[in-house]
Amino acid sequence: MKKRIVTYLRGVLTIALAAAVLTGCGAANSGSAQTASAVVDSAAEDSAPADSQDSAADASSEDGITIGGLWGLTGFIADYEIPGSEGFELALEEINAAGGIDGKQVNYVSYDAQSDVSQATSLTTKLVEVDGANVIVGLGDPNAAIAAGTVAQDHGVPSLATTSTLPYTQDRVGDTAFLVPYGDNIQAAAVAEYAYNELGAKTAYVVTDTTDEYTLSLSKFFQSHFIALGGEVFGESTYDDNGYTDFSASIQKVKALPESPDVLFFASFTDQGPTIIKQYRDAGLDQPILSGDGLDSTEIAEIAGEAANNVYFSTHVDYTESGDVSKFYEAYNKKYGKEPLNAFAALGYDAAYLIKYAVENYANGDYSSESIRDAIAKVTDFKGLTGTIDYSSGNVPNKTVFICRFNDGKKENLTSLVPEISADENN
Repeated sequence: MKKRIVTYLRGVLTIALAAAVLTGCGAANSGSAQTASAVVDSAAEDSAPADSQDSAADASSEDGITIGGLWGLTGFIADYEIPGSEGFELALEEINAAGGIDGKQVNYVSYDAQSDVSQATSLTTKLVEVDGANVIVGLGDPNAAIAAGTVAQDHGVPSLATTSTLPYTQDRVGDTAFLVPYGDNIQAAAVAEYAYNELGAKTAYVVTDTTDEYTLSLSKFFQSHFIALGGEVFGESTYDDNGYTDFSASIQKVKALPESPDVLFFASFTDQGPTIIKQYRDAGLDQPILSGDGLDSTEIAEIAGEAANNVYFSTHVDYTESGDVSKFYEAYNKKYGKEPLNAFAALGYDAAYLIKYAVENYANGDYSSESIRDAIAKVTDFKGLTGTIDYSSGNVPNKTVFICRFNDGKKENLTSLVPEISADENN
């Protein structure tokens, strides 16, 4: 993966939506609607909040809701957040074309936080205090999601993280923070179970990127569950993602082991994935490589080539599903002229419809942030592209994990499972 610099339209756009040109789940067949969408390059805009401390919690029920988008459209998280934002905007167009939420058009204001924690916090303040956001979506990687979510929590505004899978986000932020995806404890355990039960792996070696909460969490939960199943972790190497390209030291540690591990587990982001995969393969280490959703990208196989074969990863959607997922792919391709890079497009799509579902079923016409937070918390059976969302046991849904692998340059769905995790493993 290359770290993209993407230029987005500055300012406020008024988009006329014609339902006749929309395809995909939930699109209306007649009528048209408008939504105000501001997609702003935060480097060119002043992100300082206005003097007023009024928040979106005071929004009148006579108006439709305002959703704030906070996405890392540039920087290291862009390959996850661009698909997420595009999936969200596709769903929002469908929703507004079909009449909006409670028959009212949804206003959407979005900023590029540039994969930067300080930008995420200042822009969250701006979304709430200046733009009047009732709920915020996106939020970037776990570091940014915690920082931005804390600002939203202080204002009583709910946040829906679509990329972050940190399972203890609510513990760090508060009761306004929700995840749309499952947590790292779930996906890491699922990968461990697949390795142990299906691949017959009894030993593993772990390589961990130490720069982000995501990779640290993923590594921790894989190791704890693999050991709980009866497996043995021979060792762990760590690296700093900032410009790190030479994995020879960790490769030598693996090759020096008295016994070669059955599998390798890489807690890594997409940008580092092809490099580490190719270097390990070139060194003759051809055992299965395992990872989390950080390696869910078609670019892994495009860049790593044949080295990506026998690489397994967890993800959020069944790519072989022929119903709503297939319709979503068609609609996404029609709008953007490409297929989604990864499952985060589907998570963004689900986030928009989750807000609609929660508000229409549980908010009773009250669009204050407090009411929307309570409405989201009451969701127990929202069926999205990425599975059923149920917040009855907390703000992180326990969803099905899909296990995939790269095979001849393509993603191949293998199975799905919901792992059994002990309480001790979640600590």
